[in-house]
Amino acid sequence: MKIRQKPEDFVVEEIIDLDKTINEDGECYLYKLTKRNIENLKALSYIAKTFKIPLKEIGYCGLKDRHALTTQYITIPKKYGILKLDEKNLKLGYVAPSNPLKIGDLVGNKFGITVRDIKPEDFLKISDNIKALDYGVPNYFDSQRFGSVFDRKFIAKEVILGNYEEALKILLTRYKKSEKKIIKDLKRYIAKNWGDWKSCAKYIEKNNIKSKMFVNIINALNKGKSYKEVFKYVDDRLRKIFVSAYQSYLWNECIKEVLKDYVDEKDRYYLEYECGEFMFYKELDNEAFDKLKDAKFPTIAPDVEYKGEVKEIIDKVLENEGIEYEEISLKYIKESLAAYYIVATAETSTNLAKYCGMRYGICEDPKGKHFDEYFSEIRSEYFGEETKRRILLGTFARMSGYRDTYYLKSLKYYLTLNQYTIS
Repeated sequence: MKIRQKPEDFVVEEIIDLDKTINEDGECYLYKLTKRNIENLKALSYIAKTFKIPLKEIGYCGLKDRHALTTQYITIPKKYGILKLDEKNLKLGYVAPSNPLKIGDLVGNKFGITVRDIKPEDFLKISDNIKALDYGVPNYFDSQRFGSVFDRKFIAKEVILGNYEEALKILLTRYKKSEKKIIKDLKRYIAKNWGDWKSCAKYIEKNNIKSKMFVNIINALNKGKSYKEVFKYVDDRLRKIFVSAYQSYLWNECIKEVLKDYVDEKDRYYLEYECGEFMFYKELDNEAFDKLKDAKFPTIAPDVEYKGEVKEIIDKVLENEGIEYEEISLKYIKESLAAYYIVATAETSTNLAKYCGMRYGICEDPKGKHFDEYFSEIRSEYFGEETKRRILLGTFARMSGYRDTYYLKSLKYYLTLNQYTIS
């Protein structure tokens, strides 16, 4: 018996609530993305590069398998027009105006699986397995969720515990067979020369490495920045993947604890996977099945209060991990975004002040103009709209009369919060 011999043997079709998503007055266009044998983020990055769209502006609600034929929905702001892509292994088709998609909007997935080379004796085994499904099966997160995990080490866990060097070592030196050769060679070099950031920076320059994340992290480390400081250069979407992987593992462990209350030890059996062991059962009595068949267990998330049996299970799993719930709880997450924007615009305002058309930036002949007039014209001409907006907001936040109310208050809050976050 053989499965997944080619991409068409594993077909995944994403299901979303189209009635909720489609909106004539929405700020985006909804597209159906079909890909064959392509990793999800690579497909999104290709679309972003092809149509000159910032990757962060593409909305999606879930990642799909690489070695498969998959269909999913994505959203792109209307300002980029209606787009179309029709290539051999990647297709993008317009659906309708819509609201932006985000992680969590997924309703479910529909799967089509082709099994090849089935032998006569396999049918008996298949029959037994189908019969076993009468009592259901725990809906664990499986391999596709743990592509960022190596030797059962989670980047998100290392960050929570404050082990930023170990988190970066996993990110910068460990690789999968499917990664590009140039990146695998880079990771091997970094692993061999860990700590010699000057040498690593030269390697990146010599081999014309284009990855912004690697370039920024290595250059920052070469300038003496701490491992925690440079973690901010890790792509936001990668961070979400790291967090999602660890959340999924913790959820699996919680489900095992739930099952232990219903399944006798003699009826338990275990199967290994990348991050540990799944627990299944040989038998389940009717009473236990009725309680479990519609049961749900929440994902461990920051700033959520858990109670009763759920809290006890979560506390036990986290204790086994050497983590207390307070370590992963982020309070005032909404206020932190406001603080970030004020601090970020203020820093933009001060950092770009030197680009006055004299010593830094584009220089032109003043032609007898007063400095203030020349300074204003140069910056108005050559700074983009977003940069100008940030300079104006940042300058306002630092003005006399507003500095204490906005900037200093936000800076104090942001620095305090920064002690407990990965950015």
